[in-house]
Amino acid sequence: MLSGATHIGLAELDSDHCRAICDEIGARLALVLQPEAANLPSRIAKLLDQLALLDHVEDAPSIAPSLEDMRTVERTAIEACSASPALT
Repeated sequence: MLSGATHIGLAELDSDHCRAICDEIGARLALVLQPEAANLPSRIAKLLDQLALLDHVEDAPSIAPSLEDMRTVERTAIEACSASPALT
């Protein structure tokens, strides 16, 4: 099996092909649903526009903590447990 591959029935797709398929489906859905989007309240339309802009930002920060952040939290927790008189 390919690294990062998705198994669908008998076909194996790598992550690049899966992403391309998802993008194409999204683009086609956007075209189909476009007339209904015109009926959205202006506030929701603005929020959707902002979301679309943010979705294409390459330098967007990750919401997942970095490995170093996780190690720092772990060290802090260990130090706190070591310093606690109830646990020694």
